[in-house]
Amino acid sequence: GHTLHGYEVQTIEDIPELCLSAYLLSHEKSGSQHLHIHREDNNNLFGVSLRTTPSDSTGVAHILEHLALCGSHKYPCRDPFFKMLNRSLATFMNAFTSPDNTFYPFSTQNNKDFYNLLSIYLDAVFFPKLQRLDFGQEGWRLEHNTINDRSGSAIYSRGLQNHLLPNTTYGNESGGDPLVIPDLTYEKLQEFHSRHYHPSNARFFTYGNFPLESHLAFINEYVLSRFTFNEDYKKCSEISEQSKWSKPVHKSIESQPDPLAPFADKQTTVSP
Repeated sequence: GHTLHGYEVQTIEDIPELCLSAYLLSHEKSGSQHLHIHREDNNNLFGVSLRTTPSDSTGVAHILEHLALCGSHKYPCRDPFFKMLNRSLATFMNAFTSPDNTFYPFSTQNNKDFYNLLSIYLDAVFFPKLQRLDFGQEGWRLEHNTINDRSGSAIYSRGLQNHLLPNTTYGNESGGDPLVIPDLTYEKLQEFHSRHYHPSNARFFTYGNFPLESHLAFINEYVLSRFTFNEDYKKCSEISEQSKWSKPVHKSIESQPDPLAPFADKQTTVSP
């Protein structure tokens, strides 16, 4: 029930077998949650995750992840993310898009570097430029000369998910289907950002031995105090349930052999 920099502390739990303490907080104005893991580890980590549930296979969530890192309002230079690779003491910097969320993490052992990177990441996620020229670059990719050529082995696991849950967001290809990607317009990408990249739809995570209070003060002042909770931003990314099948469904998926398998010419993958 204690409040701190706009946050209400919901839960504190010590986990002695892992030598850590977990703090769960909720930001009162924006509705965003924050999980902090305090541990005597000087490699400190930050991450912000947003539930990004695509309704088609244009790859909008993945393309937006790349586009957000192409310049923001405070850092309008091209690719500030990559410019920090040789200017930062970071031990890790990246971003990931999964079938239902997008995650922006980094880690560093230096306090000053932590807040430099935090400023860049928060600005990229919540205040990106999203310029049309960058969209033209990040929204396209090269494909096989033969469009029906067998793709990489990962197509099996993705295809399995698409066919198992066809009536949910998992029935779409979050990374984008090459034949559908050109259907994504600049305006649709902007709309997707405005609906999904809102603190009401975000979860923050920090880890390490830097003071939690400093993290909360920085994030509240830089981002969260500028937003108000809106239930619509949570509802737009809700994941519907898959209706039960009335009869068995059989699908056959072809892909390149698993490069880690001992015999490349003797592979059959079956999933019940």
